[in-house]
Amino acid sequence: MQTLKFNVTGQTIALDPSCDTSNLVPGTNGYVRAKFTFSPEWDRCVKVAAFYSNLGTEYEPQILKGGEVCDIPAEALKKSIFKVKVLGKKNDYTICTNKVTVHQKGGNA
Repeated sequence: MQTLKFNVTGQTIALDPSCDTSNLVPGTNGYVRAKFTFSPEWDRCVKVAAFYSNLGTEYEPQILKGGEVCDIPAEALKKSIFKVKVLGKKNDYTICTNKVTVHQKGGNA
């Protein structure tokens, strides 16, 4: 299993600098997951990761298990580029991030 790590600070998401994506190859299913680290604004939020194609097609959102981990949908992993953002909700409080782009070797955008 490969884990892509993301850091979320307020409304900004970024790929963790220690995360090596150089060996990602399109077409994987059930092998790549995402792990998120959050700033305090996200405490007690129900968190959902949203994955998109390079052209903006949204794939099935993933509820973060334990508030930090989810599988990446196979559809998102079919192309050489996909995007990720996170949304959080608690009571009357909603927060969301920008999208971050992830590149994979080969494949079509």
